[in-house]
Amino acid sequence: MAVDYDLVIIGSSWAGIYAAKNACQLQARVALVTQTEELYLPNTLLLNQSLAELGRFNDQQQNSFWLATENIINLDDPEAFNWIQGIKTDVQNLNSLAYLSALGVDVIVGCGEFYRLPRLGFKVGKRDLRSRNYLLATGTICGSIFERDLDPKNYFTPKDLQTKQLVNLPHKLLIVGSEPTALELAQALVRLGKQVTLICERSRILPQEDLDISSLIQAQLEAEGIKIFINTKVSQIKVIDNQKWVQAGNRALSADQIIVVNHRQPNVAGLNLAGVKVKYNSQKVLVNQKLQTTNSRIYACGDLIGGYDLANITRYEINLILKNTLFLNRYKTNYHTVPWAIYTQPNLVRVGLNESQAKRQYFEDFLVVKQYFKLIDQAQILDRTTGLCKFIIKQNGELLGCSIVGDRAIELVGIPTLMIQHKIKLDRNPMRGITSLSLPTIYPSMAEILTQVSHDFYQQKIQRNHRLLNRLKTWFSRRKK
Repeated sequence: MAVDYDLVIIGSSWAGIYAAKNACQLQARVALVTQTEELYLPNTLLLNQSLAELGRFNDQQQNSFWLATENIINLDDPEAFNWIQGIKTDVQNLNSLAYLSALGVDVIVGCGEFYRLPRLGFKVGKRDLRSRNYLLATGTICGSIFERDLDPKNYFTPKDLQTKQLVNLPHKLLIVGSEPTALELAQALVRLGKQVTLICERSRILPQEDLDISSLIQAQLEAEGIKIFINTKVSQIKVIDNQKWVQAGNRALSADQIIVVNHRQPNVAGLNLAGVKVKYNSQKVLVNQKLQTTNSRIYACGDLIGGYDLANITRYEINLILKNTLFLNRYKTNYHTVPWAIYTQPNLVRVGLNESQAKRQYFEDFLVVKQYFKLIDQAQILDRTTGLCKFIIKQNGELLGCSIVGDRAIELVGIPTLMIQHKIKLDRNPMRGITSLSLPTIYPSMAEILTQVSHDFYQQKIQRNHRLLNRLKTWFSRRKK
């Protein structure tokens, strides 16, 4: 089969650019079609992180006794928007389309569609791109949530916040969404002086996490002033005297502006996926464990295939796709060993199983070990005591999962991830383990919580071993004679 490329990537999203750069560095012949006239598709993660850092600054200014001041940042300040835009520009320069071209990527600006006449190809303007494989990296867009009044002018989506609409945001905001992006955005905006109400259709926020974990995050958001309505479906919106009213369950809620974050839909309009037998629905493009769509030569990744828009998960999927498309097509996804994070403050990170998943898979053949940041000296020094670390560990010391809620928890998950990926076990002998440093960390530091959790594991094993307890009592009783 004569082809022009080893891989054609469709979409100049962060994921598409990452895939193009890595494929080219492997010496593959690669083309990237922007699939947008604006060169770059929106990067919601970048916006949320920038807003979160501004919010963190305000939180420190207001709640740290040595920094307490009224000098806080407001979004009305054009300098705040310019700072965010500067970050966006700098990141795009680091991952620019010109840089991809210099690497050897064939960058094509414009929108195209698939065709099969008689062989699979992708047409952009007058160019026909033929490749061994194709990667969809167009991401998602926020779809309409309202049964009535579908006028998109009556609400914002995260894409609108990429523009100067961010500076002009009014004071009273209502955010509709239950995914991590909604939580991150709500916390950042309330820390930047906005009044925020969050509407969640699910029975609780982060329902895929253990109750103690999601409850801790919800408590933190509510403590900062965010009103949260759970198990509430938004049905319609009305504008009365320049005030927006939302029918949320049996409540009527008012706001100056509404931001819709959930109800993401695949950004695949105009790609002619039906013509190449790629199946998709209103939530996602369907893929198998190798991340192939229902057309085996077309792959997809990221929030386009469902789930949360988490950059490191997308990066894992892209690396797997590159192995399958450029080398041997035999690799399947295994998300168990991939860490992921939600950038609320405190952060939530997890790798491996949570407690509910472990119960379904291992029944009761594991221990749940918790340690709280309020017991860590460094957390007291930094006044960042909210949070916990939870290990799910088998009796033989194998780590099944780790969940951490805490300040900069994203920087603590590396050790548990390596333990799960390489099956590094804690010492199954609790006497040896408790008298050694199984997870050596610096004191004082936030990472010390990992050492404390491992010690709690050994303590639990000793307390459950009645024979060992009796031997220890006998040993120390005899030493007194």
